[in-house]
Amino acid sequence: MARHLDLRAACEAFVSVAERESFTAGAVGAGVTQSVASRRIAALEKHLGARLFERTSRRVELTEFGRGVLPSAIKLVDAALELSEDAERSHRLPVTLGVPLAHDPAAAAEIAAAGSGRSMNVEFVPGLPHEREAAFGAGRLSLNLEPVAPDRARWAAPLGVGSGGRRGPDGDFYFTELRPPRGIRSVVRLWLAPEDDVPHVRDRLELVRNGAGLAPTQLRPAASLTTAMAAALGGDDLVLCTGAEAAVFGLRWRALGDLRLVRGYALASRERDLASRFLEVAGPRLVELLQSAPVTGISTEARSAQGGTDAD
Repeated sequence: MARHLDLRAACEAFVSVAERESFTAGAVGAGVTQSVASRRIAALEKHLGARLFERTSRRVELTEFGRGVLPSAIKLVDAALELSEDAERSHRLPVTLGVPLAHDPAAAAEIAAAGSGRSMNVEFVPGLPHEREAAFGAGRLSLNLEPVAPDRARWAAPLGVGSGGRRGPDGDFYFTELRPPRGIRSVVRLWLAPEDDVPHVRDRLELVRNGAGLAPTQLRPAASLTTAMAAALGGDDLVLCTGAEAAVFGLRWRALGDLRLVRGYALASRERDLASRFLEVAGPRLVELLQSAPVTGISTEARSAQGGTDAD
């Protein structure tokens, strides 16, 4: 048996020569030189243990053995071609990525352009955290940028409070500032945008709220980031947000003093290879897309849906 035989290439040469009854024409049909076609067929004959052609001065004829194996060689060549076509179609299938509603469209366009240049068609599917999670779980998303706790985050941005009303104290924000003065019935509320209305953020805020003796209604989820920002811009209410978001909406931003919170993300994927290829395409643009920063010291890249662990 011949070692390191390229069976597909050898069969292509064999089939092409058999169809044209000529080594010269068959080599052209296979896209190689005559000498290459001859070497491949000779290697195939050695591999199969018998001659495939009778060579005369006038023409090339199949041996009885050659006629017997030709149908299988044709099937192999056709199957290889079909495999290549299927692979090409699979490369063109879109990679659907779940992203926050408030993502950077310019960064998304750059990622899509970079993916197109590397045979990856990236489609962005904006949604609320629970919508993205449900779509990913149902198989409608290839990848998902999911909100996660700080110890699982690959990208993160510190959260603080944004205010648009009258100027308050300087320095860090403490929840005791939300206690209404004696005799005043109106309350100041802290609004949560949907991207932060997730258990690992909301639960910690509720603990601090309760410890500060505030009313449950003083911590309020908003239907959208715009609604949350409008509440802060239109009065004395506050909004939990990142410093970048506060700057965009013209709000004054203060860090949290009672606790440290971040808006963290990880990349959820069922296929390690797909996640790795996407990260190579997206690169640092994901920082801009999420308006976050890479988390240093983390060795994980993507979360596998099976088992809920990050893929190396």
